[in-house]
Amino acid sequence: MSVTPGLRLSTRQRLALTPGMRQSLAILRLPALELHEEVARLAAENPFIEHQPANPSRGDWLLDVPAAEPSLFQSLHGQLSTQRLAPEVRAAALMLVTELREDGYLDATLDEIAAETSAAPDVLEQALAALQGCDPPGIGARDLPECLALQLQAQGYAPALARAICAHLEDFAEARWQRLSRALALPTDQLTHIAALLPTLRPAPELPDTGPTLPLLAELIVEPGPDGSPLVRLNPDALPTVTVARMAGASADLARAQSEAGFLVAALRARGATLLRIGTHLVTQQARHFASAGDQPLLPMTRAEAAAALSMHPATLGRAISGKALSAFGRTLPIEGFFSHGLPGRDGAVSAHQIQRRIRALIAAEPPEAPLADDAICTQLRKEGVDIARRTVAKYRTCMRIASSFERRRRKVIKDRPAASSAMNPPGY
Repeated sequence: MSVTPGLRLSTRQRLALTPGMRQSLAILRLPALELHEEVARLAAENPFIEHQPANPSRGDWLLDVPAAEPSLFQSLHGQLSTQRLAPEVRAAALMLVTELREDGYLDATLDEIAAETSAAPDVLEQALAALQGCDPPGIGARDLPECLALQLQAQGYAPALARAICAHLEDFAEARWQRLSRALALPTDQLTHIAALLPTLRPAPELPDTGPTLPLLAELIVEPGPDGSPLVRLNPDALPTVTVARMAGASADLARAQSEAGFLVAALRARGATLLRIGTHLVTQQARHFASAGDQPLLPMTRAEAAAALSMHPATLGRAISGKALSAFGRTLPIEGFFSHGLPGRDGAVSAHQIQRRIRALIAAEPPEAPLADDAICTQLRKEGVDIARRTVAKYRTCMRIASSFERRRRKVIKDRPAASSAMNPPGY
């Protein structure tokens, strides 16, 4: 049998991002102030980019508080959306994200969640596996050994071996090599390597840094139209003006630079059009909220629903609203805050915004001497037709920075103590 070299031609189709598409996606993702820096950098490198910086000081468009890094929910939502999951598994995984503690642990058992949500146990198991496959390693762990095991898996250890290692943490701490060798079927040199690795693992997932970043700059303005209904427009003071300089008879390098300048102009134009489309849809769906200057609660609207209505990929919508803001009611508000998952209610889905308003109202009306516990608030909301769990009430209360009933009662006692002391010790004694 002889082997002879030969050539064969074949054709195949594949998707590829053009330079213009890559530029457009990068520009779409950047918040306004970071976009200013990027455009200024490109203009310094490319003589064909004529750049006129924006002047945001001409209006009160800056958000007073700094924009946070993408939240843990946003990060996990994006990672889960890229996994090949059945719709019911993806929905269950997103629900598990809302059950996470602030440190990334899941303290509710799957049986408890199944009883409260009527979700199938096998679906919850698949959802938990998908969640625990996300970054940061250890997310969704239910105890310390599971958190460490997930981190070992992220470093290449097989799941069964990682769990077995974390079931013998005390033996590793005491250097019981013979017992470990019998239990794990590993030689001593590998066991000592694992023993040195274990102290480097974290007791909780390494959550995203929430340190301060650039403030948000409102790129959309919502204001009353001629008939009083809210209208949205782009903020001309928020973004730089970019044009392409023209030059005849340019060399190949200069022609390429001129083409890149054209890509930038087109990307900025597409960015503005995408934001305006999203803002118009948002204002249309939440017309009562904007017409009432925020007095009416927001209706539940998810990113997936908005993307479907706009015939837009959810990832594109996510890039478009990340780190972006709009100006309404004399305030600058993050656009991401207008999207939320709804909870089942008596008259249909109820948004998180509505539930938080109701929780705040119940706490404001509570007797000072008998603050409402989360269980009592949960019971009242269920009487009003909202299918909500106590843990969700606690999370919403924490998000609104409202203390627990115990802490509110304690503050009431401390506040009343000086008055009681004065009554027992009148002046002159």
